[in-house]
Amino acid sequence: MLGTAGHVDHGKTALVKMLTGCETDTLAEEKQRGLTIDLGFAPCRLSDKRIVGVVDVPGHVDFIRNMAAGAHGIDVVIFVVAADDGIMPQTQEHLHILTLMGLRHGLVALTKVDLVDPARRAFVLQDLRRLLANTFLADAPICPLSNVTGEGFDGFFEALNEVVARCEDRRCAGWFRMWVEDVFSIRGSGTVITGIPTRGRVRPGDPLQLLPAGLSGHVRRMQVYGEDATEGRAGECVALNLPELDHEAVRRGMVLSESRLPAPVTMAEAELRILDAIKGKIPDYLEAQLHVGTAAVSAHLAMLENTEMAGGQKQMIQLRLAEPLALTPGERFVVRANVAGSGAGLTTIGGGQILGIGNVRLRRKKQWTLDLLAARREAVADPARWGELMLRESPSPITAGDLQPKCLTRAEETAALLDSLRTDGRAIPTPGGAWVHRDVIRKIATDILATIQTFHAANPQRAGIGHGELLDGLKIDGALLDLAVESLLQSKQIEQNGTFLARAGWNACLSGRDQQLCDRIAAKLQQTGLTPPGLEELAAALGEPLPRVTALTLLLAERGIAVRLDDRVWMHRDAVETGKQTALKLFARAPMFSTMDFRDALCVSRKYAVPLVDYLDKIRFTVRSGNHRTPGVEAKKFLKP
Repeated sequence: MLGTAGHVDHGKTALVKMLTGCETDTLAEEKQRGLTIDLGFAPCRLSDKRIVGVVDVPGHVDFIRNMAAGAHGIDVVIFVVAADDGIMPQTQEHLHILTLMGLRHGLVALTKVDLVDPARRAFVLQDLRRLLANTFLADAPICPLSNVTGEGFDGFFEALNEVVARCEDRRCAGWFRMWVEDVFSIRGSGTVITGIPTRGRVRPGDPLQLLPAGLSGHVRRMQVYGEDATEGRAGECVALNLPELDHEAVRRGMVLSESRLPAPVTMAEAELRILDAIKGKIPDYLEAQLHVGTAAVSAHLAMLENTEMAGGQKQMIQLRLAEPLALTPGERFVVRANVAGSGAGLTTIGGGQILGIGNVRLRRKKQWTLDLLAARREAVADPARWGELMLRESPSPITAGDLQPKCLTRAEETAALLDSLRTDGRAIPTPGGAWVHRDVIRKIATDILATIQTFHAANPQRAGIGHGELLDGLKIDGALLDLAVESLLQSKQIEQNGTFLARAGWNACLSGRDQQLCDRIAAKLQQTGLTPPGLEELAAALGEPLPRVTALTLLLAERGIAVRLDDRVWMHRDAVETGKQTALKLFARAPMFSTMDFRDALCVSRKYAVPLVDYLDKIRFTVRSGNHRTPGVEAKKFLKP
């Protein structure tokens, strides 16, 4: 897309007519007043017969809102300056807006050269070079021409073709999105919506959502550059016929999207840059006019780093909008406000790029937030880096389907991204079919090592920390914990002692007194066999405090000497082995046994038989079926087929 820019009455519309043969001032008021008020569109055929679109924007200060709406979709700007007037206020403001919108290609048309002498022409050329220095137009060709006599037009057209040839094509990947430029209704066809798609492709029959209105419809017919077409792509001027939509419900600033996601928001995070030319201070929470896409809404600039800004400065901010907008990360914006020292009325003070969307108010000077936004700033222009960052930001495993709306990518694009990241070892699949970034696992592994070290320092007598204790302490997703533990085991940074985890080379350290009590507890449990005492009774029999007996009995369980059947019953491992052998003898007689059969075979009461057989269920030695038990996986290993 080509676009014009420049001060009012400098010949933009006349130049577009010379270039395309089309009159873009179509409103009655435009014809009456002799100036462009709203956006005008026309197709332009280049030297290689390729068709590109031209959007003609108004130059009057009263219509900056419309100018910004047109600027969002252009790739190459035709920057127009009249030789008789020279540089004027909107010459400079339009240049600021184009720069903030991220334009990188363009050329300058020095019009009305038929009205000035050579000296004036040379003076304006020199003045222009000073203005354009250190901007994206610093090395752009400046083409003197006359819209009246045609002088210089051939040279201008040749230069335009060269600039367009250097401009890279728009990416057409991802979900289709288009900011609404205009809407009208045609008798017999219904609603027609025009605009310049910012991403993706659209075809007749495609379902589209109108945001933030929440309405939906299907594309019946479409045109590209005024010609019937079967596909419209990012960067082209398209007109879509969606008869299911009421044209009165559609307005400029809305978005046509392939999906309802991401949902419209009233808050967005961004990096704001204040123009060097701004002399006054920009205070925190300044109310400004936000221009993004074709929308213009009131917004407060909530600063996240400092409480004020000056010309030339940057900082992270949160835009708090007066009404919801369907924004996406990567979109560029401009803010205009009334600032002391910048003259009367609204003026462009700065702009930037959307980095995040949401409806949560952020607080100032939170380093985690600032680091996250800085990482997004570096990745937002690269779809592959952005997709990886979205995966890295996910604190729990995320499915490919849930990753799509974060990246605005199609299913096949998301699958290709994850496959590439998996090949490089940066994306790790989880057992549930979701994905996690390698750096997330590394961070959790670091936390696990620190937690284990802290646990060892506080519990030198224990063999290690249990999985449940670790999970409760870190409060993270269980699947992520398992992946991080596995990585630490493989790298031999930790080791597994039964069901417990310890740092590599760890040896539990017991005092002589504690070791003696452990031996006494183990001996008492072994002596009582299938009818062990409870911990209170055990503590009384040994003449030791209950908390100390409880702690050391737990230690014996970690070492595999004592077995906790339930909250009250602890048995020696030899007694549990007796229970296993008894179950095997019962299975040798019949395919199943009851709890009463098990109780009688052990010659104990239900107080001990029930917890023991329930424990055998837990370790898959037996399987409960009503009031009976059948052989479990572990028991079948010892039974003859």
